[in-house]
Parts: sequence; structure tokens; C-alpha cells
Amino acid sequence: MGKNCPKCKKPNFFTTPTGGKCTNCGYEMKHPPGPGKGTKCMNCGKYTVFNGKCNSCGAIHK
Repeated sequence: MGKNCPKCKKPNFFTTPTGGKCTNCGYEMKHPPGPGKGTKCMNCGKYTVFNGKCNSCGAIHK
């Protein structure tokens, strides 16, 4: 079970690499990229790693 969707209020809201998406109604929420240039992701090669997570591909960096 996911979190409650902000739009349809059903527990079908799941986290995605770019934010979150509801599997029931299709509502999608994207979080903005972090401030400035992030560190380079070893998976996709983009500079989008903030707080240990790549905002582009969703890879976890420890």
C-alpha cells in the first residue's frame, strides 16, 4: 500500500525517481531539483544527486 493520494484520497500514491504517482487516478507530483548542481550519479552520469539520491534515475548513493 502506498500513501494517500492528494487528489483522489486513495492509498495508491507511490514514490518514483522524480517525485510520486497515483496508480488509481494518474495524478503525478514532481519535486524540483536541488539547489545548484548536484554530485555526479554513477548510474546515469548526470549531476543530479542530492541527499544521497539521484533525482534523475532514482539510484541511492551511500
